[in-house]
Amino acid sequence: MKNLLTQDPFRSVALIRRWIFTAFVLLQTAFGVWGMILVLPYHGSTPIEKAILITFVPLYAFVAAGSWMALFGFYIRRRYKGRGDAKSLLARFSAQLPTVPLVKTAVALPIYHEDVERVFRGLRASIESIKALGHLDSFEFFVLSDSRDPEIWLEERAAWLALCDELDLHGVVHYRRRRVNLRAKTGNVSDFLRRWGRKFKYFIVFDADSVMSGDAVVSLVRLMECEPKAGMIQTVPRLFNARSAFARMQQFVTHLYGPLFSEGLAALQLNEAVFWGHNAIIRTQAFMAHCGLKSMRGFGLWRGTVLSHDFVEASFIRRAGYDVWLETGIEGSFEESPPSLDDELIRDKRWSKGNLQHISFIGFEKGLATAHRMAFMNGIFAYLASPVWFLFLLFSTIEVAQFAAGDINYFPDAHSLYPNWPQWHPQWAIVLVTSTLVTLFLPKLLALFELIVFDRKRLQGFGSVPRLLQGFLLENLFSILLAPIRMLAHSAYVVQAIFNVTVRWAGQNRSSEIGWLQAVIRHAPGMILAVLWSGIALSLNANFFYWTIPISLSLLLAAPITVWLSRFSLGDRWRTQGIWCTPPERALADPVLVDFANIPDARLKPAKAPDWLSWTLLNPVEARIAAALATHRQGAAKRASTALGDLLLVQGIQAVPKRQAARVLDDAEAILRLHQHAWMAPPDDPWGRQVDQLTRAICSK
Repeated sequence: MKNLLTQDPFRSVALIRRWIFTAFVLLQTAFGVWGMILVLPYHGSTPIEKAILITFVPLYAFVAAGSWMALFGFYIRRRYKGRGDAKSLLARFSAQLPTVPLVKTAVALPIYHEDVERVFRGLRASIESIKALGHLDSFEFFVLSDSRDPEIWLEERAAWLALCDELDLHGVVHYRRRRVNLRAKTGNVSDFLRRWGRKFKYFIVFDADSVMSGDAVVSLVRLMECEPKAGMIQTVPRLFNARSAFARMQQFVTHLYGPLFSEGLAALQLNEAVFWGHNAIIRTQAFMAHCGLKSMRGFGLWRGTVLSHDFVEASFIRRAGYDVWLETGIEGSFEESPPSLDDELIRDKRWSKGNLQHISFIGFEKGLATAHRMAFMNGIFAYLASPVWFLFLLFSTIEVAQFAAGDINYFPDAHSLYPNWPQWHPQWAIVLVTSTLVTLFLPKLLALFELIVFDRKRLQGFGSVPRLLQGFLLENLFSILLAPIRMLAHSAYVVQAIFNVTVRWAGQNRSSEIGWLQAVIRHAPGMILAVLWSGIALSLNANFFYWTIPISLSLLLAAPITVWLSRFSLGDRWRTQGIWCTPPERALADPVLVDFANIPDARLKPAKAPDWLSWTLLNPVEARIAAALATHRQGAAKRASTALGDLLLVQGIQAVPKRQAARVLDDAEAILRLHQHAWMAPPDDPWGRQVDQLTRAICSK
């Protein structure tokens, strides 16, 4: 393994780029810290000022690193005229790519309590895009369900059958539901690989909201064929199909600023990139041999299932000598944004704990590439930055409170013979704030400059320049307002993760707005904190109070901002007005998104039919299908299913909890027995009433 990494042809280039990047970040951070020392009255010599500096250093370095990464991306894009890094796979193999034959590849789609119609809409659009290229025979698709609610997984199964019937995809699209969903998504994918992995040289992972064009999927397979050392190739998914105002803002951000950051990240990582868990292709044999994740055996949050598994899997496959690439030049890779800030924060709660788990891999896992250890650290601090910022604000408030109370210590150093007079330098404070703002906003301004000056074609997708500038200013305003809300939420998540609070694994809301009561309850602690902090600041010092206004105002308005931005009507209105327009929804839209939009919203069950469990047992076609897909039980399992069937036969399906009643679907004989009994039952029997409701619903259609 060490020889493979030592002989890496990209190692020297990667080291040069990373050292240059690190030097710029450290140099800017040193100037920032120097400026902060000059701003502080005692120049960092008191305990509270040392605490302020300790929190300031990583915060400023983190902001500087993000800014320099975008600057690297701008340089790469301009140097290669937007064609991508010359070291990338796409640049090196683009000429021979069209002639590379395809090999059998699986597309795996793990789902858990997702919007069924949305999942199969995206899958169908991707399949039809591949079919239009004439390459459908090279792919098989696997819908891998971990859903526990029978009302959801029965609808999933019906949607799968409807898709197969409509497009003649039997044997091409498969559906598998695990009865025991151990280790969440990692266990789901592992189960798929144990069953079918050896049939496929590669597999592509989709998320529940993924859509990929045929060109993107085919390009991934051909790139893997061109580079035998490639273990993973990650695409850059762009957001699409945004309806709410919040989702439209996120979509605007990824399309306007995303190219600079992703290009800079790819240029620094080269063949030691990370895996984001979806919209990526993986070499099956290498993944199965080297990426199995055991349960962690530490304590607290470092015990049990690895939640953020994707970064770890990328580091393991790289350790085995395979390359991991982030290919920014592959177009046609899409995903959706959560419709509201609250839904984004719910997702972040799981991610924060998962990223903090990576601490154990940084310190105790041998043989990992330095780039992946740095990726772990970046992911960890992406969430630790919030409590560090919170502490920075707390220490700053204490510093001001001490001066307001007249508690001035002229001898902060007990060994000094001379007094240390506190000195305020407002001019240095202005310089420091200005440099911080430049560091924060320069990447955004560069992205805007590049789009308007150098990329006129892509500019068409954002509408007119005035509307683009309006969207740019509006997005920055909301980013400033949302930052303190995210800070407070992430701080709470980090504390909960440290105390190993259980994270609920559930499907993500993708189509619902946030209600007022829900928003007020969720954001009430932050609103109370804002009132208390602003009151304290005002009582201490009027100037300090003015500095706190942006943060306290954001926390006070958290509930209305969240509710307002979650509104689909507002998003639709702004779309009509041309605000936050992006290429996927204009003339530059990828054909796969056009197909996605044109798929009809067909419901698979009658509007007035019984619930899915009843529908499956009573409908003659569905009952036969369910019996054909059921296992043939024996022994104790057979006796248990027979007893359950007898109970349902006498008392009806409504008398038993639904998840318990759904176990009857594991027994083919019990299904057919219940179906036959229902259609022969008298009208006053529970099953007779169910049949009567079914026939009335069908006749009323």
